[in-house]
Amino acid sequence: MLKKNDFSVGILAGGKATRMDNQDKGLVKLNDVPMIEKLLKEISPHTSNILINANRTIKTYKEYGYPVIKDLLNDFQGPLAGIYSLLKNIDTEYLITLPCDCPNFSWKVIQKMIDEVKPGDKVCIAHNGLRSQPVFMLVSKTKVESLYNFLNNGDRKIDIWYQSNEHKYIYFDKNVSYFDNINTVAQLNEYNK
Repeated sequence: MLKKNDFSVGILAGGKATRMDNQDKGLVKLNDVPMIEKLLKEISPHTSNILINANRTIKTYKEYGYPVIKDLLNDFQGPLAGIYSLLKNIDTEYLITLPCDCPNFSWKVIQKMIDEVKPGDKVCIAHNGLRSQPVFMLVSKTKVESLYNFLNNGDRKIDIWYQSNEHKYIYFDKNVSYFDNINTVAQLNEYNK
């Protein structure tokens, strides 16, 4: 089991959100609360090692009091670019990532990951019993070079990257809603009903 000073938590809020009318998803309100705020409220009682990956509205994100890390690669190159940028900026051995648009996220996800990681594990991916949830990842800082090479080669697909690295799945019950996410305005309106 990892100790608190062994890992940082990185919230990925750096996407274009084209299906959300290009709104900054982390700042979109869910029941009148920005999604990023909801996540921080869930995570901050357990650790202060939190970073936010964002490429827009950076001043607003900084107001939450955590480091805001912009992608080191230009042109919104996807979640792996955010993960790479966060890994380059952590002082801990591991990074645990999650997207900013998961309305039912629970600390239980992170707790299970830190409980189940073993010495020598470099990439652990959440799996809900039906399919992998690769944006919910525990990754060792030693994977910075692998990520850089993958991105530098023009590749972007998170599944291809982790499957080409020694990885293991952390399994969750298939009925959990922790991994639900909000991608569209219609989904947001449904949640806000």
